[in-house]
Amino acid sequence: MKTPEKSAFETILIIAVLLAIVMLPLAAKAEGIGMHSPPAFSEIDEDGDGFVDEEELASFRAARMAAMAETGRPMKGAKYMPDFVEIDTDSDGQLTEVELTKAQQAHREKMRAAHGAHSAHGMGHGMNMNMPGFGDIDINGDGCIDAGEFAAHQASHHGQTD
Repeated sequence: MKTPEKSAFETILIIAVLLAIVMLPLAAKAEGIGMHSPPAFSEIDEDGDGFVDEEELASFRAARMAAMAETGRPMKGAKYMPDFVEIDTDSDGQLTEVELTKAQQAHREKMRAAHGAHSAHGMGHGMNMNMPGFGDIDINGDGCIDAGEFAAHQASHHGQTD
């Protein structure tokens, strides 16, 4: 016969296991939040002085690439990332938020162009050739389509008919 304490312990244990099962995917998803989207200027500006120097950018990029690699999702678009001197349009040795935002937008466009060239090639004759390819939706080229990328794609194509 079970004691009330043993029954209570088993009930709590079962509840804890069920909670862990439910929460595990949520925790894994939360870890990846922000990894797919362009980082905010404040994330890169380590010293908070309102500018990003070459060292801060290199440090941030290295940390982000390492974090993505640890999760098994290496940044495939890294080869398209512009060098600091390309982003520093006024050549003053520091990036403003405007310079960084423009570079992020240009990088996204390069990624779209690089991956969009692979979409819909080699598909069957009966396929809709206006259908987007994976690279059209995977904006940052990391090999994953997150909710933000999907929503952005849907919003940009809303109302269009084939």
